[in-house]
Amino acid sequence: MMFRRLWHDLWVTLFVLLILVGLFSSKGLIIGMGAMGLLVAALSWVWNRLSLEDLEYLRKLDRTRVFAGEKVNLEVEISNNKPIPVPRLEIEDEIPDSIGIKGGNITYSPNPNSTRIKQATSVGWYETTRWDYELIASRRGYFRLGPATIKGGDLFGLFSNYKKDNSREHILVYPEVFDLPNLGLPQTNPLGDTTKGSKIVQDFYTPSGIRDYQSGDPMKIVDWNATAKNNSIKVKTYDPTSSHTFIIAVAVESADPVWSGYSPIYLERTISTAASIASYCADKGLKYGLFSNGTPVASDRPMTISPSNNPDQLKIILEILATIAPIPSKPIPVLLNEALRNFPINSTLVVATSTMSEEFIEVIRRAKSFGHNVVVVNVSDTKCPELPATVITYNIGEYLKKMEISGDIDSR
Repeated sequence: MMFRRLWHDLWVTLFVLLILVGLFSSKGLIIGMGAMGLLVAALSWVWNRLSLEDLEYLRKLDRTRVFAGEKVNLEVEISNNKPIPVPRLEIEDEIPDSIGIKGGNITYSPNPNSTRIKQATSVGWYETTRWDYELIASRRGYFRLGPATIKGGDLFGLFSNYKKDNSREHILVYPEVFDLPNLGLPQTNPLGDTTKGSKIVQDFYTPSGIRDYQSGDPMKIVDWNATAKNNSIKVKTYDPTSSHTFIIAVAVESADPVWSGYSPIYLERTISTAASIASYCADKGLKYGLFSNGTPVASDRPMTISPSNNPDQLKIILEILATIAPIPSKPIPVLLNEALRNFPINSTLVVATSTMSEEFIEVIRRAKSFGHNVVVVNVSDTKCPELPATVITYNIGEYLKKMEISGDIDSR
């Protein structure tokens, strides 16, 4: 940039010297050449200053949410919305290096973890030029495209002008999702009995009938009118408030102790396992939610998705899992212990984790005391420590390792 400025100044100085030489020597031709040069330089300067005015740069993605390995079509266009052509135009657009590019001129970027698409063209007045590319997402994450650097100039190449286009588009790449048997979990009832306890939580505002009294029934549900009429104790029955509920708990910790760093392999195993369990719940029409001590890209708060069997629930959870960062907001035992009392009664807590500390085991015991069922899915290569006999435990680390070696699962 400094060299170009010196070069421009040198030309302008040369034209001024020609005029001075012509004046002292009374040579009209030399004066004319110098004046013509200054005129060209002035025209070039004005043209250069206007070259990037009313210039619009757009990226158009055919979709912004994909799974790893899927393709995204990117159309880039530059529109010159003024009556002055731009004879020299260069555009460099930042693309994350986790996004593969086909059909473009790829160059080095000084920014870490990114590359650049480079386009060179000229555009006439009120003209639009387009380029088409194919992007391939290689791994889970939230990836921003841009910003772009646009360089223009005059017809003679004397001056150059730069501007930065700060518009950003993004691509959200979902975590990998597998059938539970492909993860080493059983085909039948992998999360335990999904119907057990569906009528335990009753809504006392919606009575459904009466029945004979049974030992242990609370006195507040006795129907005294029916009891007097039938000469035997009768109690009211009520509709359940909801079906069985599943809470998918995602423990972001992938190393013990946490301050020692994290394991990208264990983190991706945990997130893909949680995504697969959520997909299973959606397929079965179950009511499920998400709890994690991770943080999404745009937030510093722990992520909690209330249980629901809404058709959009899976999409919401996959979007959250796509953006989970490797550093926990707080230890999972601390946050989970605080949240236990807020989970629906008799819900099933499905824990996807690669670490299991003594504090974590104690919280799982407390979950049982709150009336929750617990399923632990351990994704590490070492077996889970001994847990209460009533906790369903799956050690699937070795199974996942074989899938990584065979290339069936991405270990990055």
